[in-house]
Amino acid sequence: MTVVTTSRKPLPEVRSLSRDLAFAIGGEYITRGKAGMGDLFSLDESIVIVSKSGPLFLIQVFSDVEPVAEISVKSFAVEKRAGEITRGLFVSDRPVYEALKDQLNVVFAGETLSEHRIVFDGTQRKRYTLKVVP
Repeated sequence: MTVVTTSRKPLPEVRSLSRDLAFAIGGEYITRGKAGMGDLFSLDESIVIVSKSGPLFLIQVFSDVEPVAEISVKSFAVEKRAGEITRGLFVSDRPVYEALKDQLNVVFAGETLSEHRIVFDGTQRKRYTLKVVP
């Protein structure tokens, strides 16, 4: 199971995004606190860290201590989900899909989403749309 966490002192929006990302991929959200990378890798070999760096949100994916993907997100929107919940990430950006396909529950949806997007369903009828930096 993938562990999803945040930077050490996250903004509330980063924490909420991380929790719902964990829910969407079937992972486990862990509050980071003072835990270092070694502490995180002792929990699982697959780690996702969500943080905010300046104007961008960063999603870093690690597998067996090695970084496998770093996704820069310009912004994200949260709207009320209509209909049934769908698990997994729906990605319209081919390089992002290729980086994540062996690590997370991800589907290429380039035909149905506008370019450079990641869409997933969170808890409490939330649907996230992330705008990825190409």
